[in-house]
Amino acid sequence: MKYPVSALVHRIRRPAGCLLFLLAACTTPEKKQAPVFTESYLRQSREKIQRAETQVQSGDLIFRNGVDEVSAAARSMNRTDTSYSHCGILFRENDRVWVYHALGGKYNPSMKLLREPLDSFCKPEENDAFGIFRYPLDSFSAAFFRHIVLSHYRKGLLFDMYFDFSTDDRMYCSEFVFKSLNQAVRNRLMPLINTDTLPFGVTTDDLFHLPGCIPVSREKFAQ
Repeated sequence: MKYPVSALVHRIRRPAGCLLFLLAACTTPEKKQAPVFTESYLRQSREKIQRAETQVQSGDLIFRNGVDEVSAAARSMNRTDTSYSHCGILFRENDRVWVYHALGGKYNPSMKLLREPLDSFCKPEENDAFGIFRYPLDSFSAAFFRHIVLSHYRKGLLFDMYFDFSTDDRMYCSEFVFKSLNQAVRNRLMPLINTDTLPFGVTTDDLFHLPGCIPVSREKFAQ
């Protein structure tokens, strides 16, 4: 399905430096010594995830901050706030909380939209922080939001390695979240698309700074 994006979007140019760095990081794994995590750190981190999970409502937005080179590149593409490097959408299904998120490269060779348990998405061995945010939705918009996301998942939406916001057949993480949410609220978020300065389109921090979006839980893992 095509989204009614402004004609200005066709002028989008990709931030070449960040993009090339991110593409290289996604496809060229570096061999590093694996860090050692204490049992206390892992236990306390998992307890934070479990507490946050009890507060989740379907349709909440989830963010994490990875500690690898790909995450560093992703943070560099944010507009003003580098708290998080990746994002997704949360839904409660059969007494569990699941994250739907767009990921590619070495982390997801299939390139298809992922469905992953919250504790796996936030795992403290690979991330040092996560945040859950809630954008206000009425009952109709919330149900439509779920329908949109599940439709993308069933169709196997592919990750966009070129980070081209003007296309809808492939999407990167913040693009997937924004376009799904924007469609659910009948294009009310269109004025927030940036087409004049780098970075073009929508960044991860644009999402949790949406007007009306409130923090549900923000946690940092400390070893």
